[in-house]
Amino acid sequence: MTTSQAPKTRTVAEAKGKRIAQLRVIKKFAPHARGAKALTARYGEELVCIRHRVDATGRRRITTVELVVSVQAIQRKASPVVTVKILPQETALRARLEAAGGCWDYKRKAWRVRRATAMALGLKARIAAT
Repeated sequence: MTTSQAPKTRTVAEAKGKRIAQLRVIKKFAPHARGAKALTARYGEELVCIRHRVDATGRRRITTVELVVSVQAIQRKASPVVTVKILPQETALRARLEAAGGCWDYKRKAWRVRRATAMALGLKARIAAT
């Protein structure tokens, strides 16, 4: 067998993780629950939950833990502000715009609201070109 024909092998951790994921979960504990004291002391604030699983034969119990590895802020682009034109008699729509954080622009005689909010309210056709 040449090196180009060598079979693909998984790492031990990948194989073990796949096997454990296939086992049936019988109990799940929160870090503050009874029976989780030792693992909470061991892993501290990073502990999310503890699971007891059983193998296919039902003769072995495997205890797994879920840990927080990292926490990062999500950078999101702000939706641009657009101008929305509505008629004065559309009071229900005006109330929805106000509730969604829109504000009245006296100079343009129209509502200013984020584009994502205007789209969510179904006002795409009413967005004025600026």
